Amino acid sequence: MMIETAIRNALKEPLEKLGIYEEDVEIELEKPRDRSHGDYSTNIALMLAKRLGRKPRELAGELAAGIEVDRDLIESVEIAGPGFINFRLGRGYLVSRLMALHGGGALEEIRTGGDKRINVEFISANPTGPLNVVSARAGAFGMTLCRLFEAVGFDAHSEYYVNDAGRQVTLLGASLRAHYMQLRGRPVDFPEDGYKGRYLEIMAGELLEQNSKAVEEAAKAFDNESFQRITAPKGNAEDWCELDEEKSIRSFAKFALMKILGWQRETCKRFGLRFDTWYFESELHETKRVERTFESLKKSGSVFEEEGAHWFRSTEYGDEKDRVLMRADGRPTYFLADLAYHHHKFQRGFEHAIDYWGPDHHGYIPRMQGGMRALGVQENWLEVEILQQVRFLEDGRPINMAKRQGKFVSMDELMDEVGADVAKYIFLTRKPNSHLDFDLDLAKEQSNENPVFYVKYAHARICSVLRKAESDGYAVEAPDRDGLGRLDHVAEQNLARELIRLPEVVVSAATAREPHRLTSFVTELAALYHQFYTQCKILDAEDRPRSEARLMLCQLTRNVVAYVLELIGVDAPERMGEKE
Repeated sequence: MMIETAIRNALKEPLEKLGIYEEDVEIELEKPRDRSHGDYSTNIALMLAKRLGRKPRELAGELAAGIEVDRDLIESVEIAGPGFINFRLGRGYLVSRLMALHGGGALEEIRTGGDKRINVEFISANPTGPLNVVSARAGAFGMTLCRLFEAVGFDAHSEYYVNDAGRQVTLLGASLRAHYMQLRGRPVDFPEDGYKGRYLEIMAGELLEQNSKAVEEAAKAFDNESFQRITAPKGNAEDWCELDEEKSIRSFAKFALMKILGWQRETCKRFGLRFDTWYFESELHETKRVERTFESLKKSGSVFEEEGAHWFRSTEYGDEKDRVLMRADGRPTYFLADLAYHHHKFQRGFEHAIDYWGPDHHGYIPRMQGGMRALGVQENWLEVEILQQVRFLEDGRPINMAKRQGKFVSMDELMDEVGADVAKYIFLTRKPNSHLDFDLDLAKEQSNENPVFYVKYAHARICSVLRKAESDGYAVEAPDRDGLGRLDHVAEQNLARELIRLPEVVVSAATAREPHRLTSFVTELAALYHQFYTQCKILDAEDRPRSEARLMLCQLTRNVVAYVLELIGVDAPERMGEKE
């Protein structure tokens, strides 16, 4: 049983005796900021006192006096401040949980997901250019959430949705065609709202210089099953120019898609992202899923016709206005295609779906969730997590990335500037729906001021201590109860108490969809290890049994830090400049 559950159960009995326990009363537990106040604290007395017309501290005293709990589990229950009830863990429980961490049982206990299939879709950028820094934040959150779900026993499936159909792809092809023809000295009007990025100029140059070889090289990026839908256009750029304009644009668009999706896939790999499925929008249209979804919506009674267009009654599901599904000329809207895509997710057997969207898509949520309900999918099947914007700082001031000399705007350039590990860690230091100030100077700093460096150094420092212990002839034994039972220094106890929080942190981060809890936890853990290292002489030739116990604590800390960094997708180095 999780310790928080045990504490809540222990509080129920005195609440019932006082006649004030109700099923809807939530007993909130938190870790006190001051560790001298104990390991857990609840404000239940403060919450209920006003409603009951009682003095909070007096009520807290009555509740504390009525708590019956195994003292090996909870060593003491104390009243603090205006009415907080604080709990201090028992030594026996602490040792048992440390042993459960060492043996792996503590992490097996939290695998309660029953292999429930969850689809997590993130990034899903239009294939019209390199991935940007907004995609990087989505990637950090999406991939970490997948790992969290796997840690608690779900079958998590990561997915990337490729918008390879519609106007933006046609515009991409027309833009590349115009760039190429301009290089060939042929007069051509550049398409209105066309893509003028430097990457398209480079792409056109490759076509001009390498001809058919450029097409062959681009096609090599699509050698796995996920990308079988991507096929190279026949011939080369010179051949495409001789086709009628529509076919010519389509050929250039095919080549551009191959190149850009190849870049995006390599960028994702470099950032440590894996996608179980790359789902192509074009498949929805070719398999008639869009049309079938439209017919299903009509049968549900959720569609009406007005001025030749067909509309979804999204106002019935909390949207501010009804939305067009099918235009008067018979062309489906993006909204209808999105509904077809998500409906196919449901049909593929996913029991829950989570999407990461940008802040400008907040208003899109009610119509999408309403559409899924109209299609017969249970309420809350589709969950949307909104990611807020990132603001970059340099010299303490916000910077305009578009005007910065040596600027970066792409995900690759961000990794070039600060590294993938640093970027992921910093992205995960805040809630996904919170704005983030990304300090570029701090991100590049190789000191304890940099939170990523600070945690990595803790892991490297532990590895260094263990290497030295072995070279000096200390017995670096696997943790056991007798050894861990000898840990009684306050710095040892503080570190041990934080270590055993790992299972509850993983569960809460997965449940709340808040991977930032991992970075908060491991940063605190690193701080407590550095304090332990400073305050306790780990290798003491005059007290070998104590040294061996402290080495056991070092091993446990190393393993927990490495485990959390693996969840985040950050490397746990064994050496960092050999600084001891």
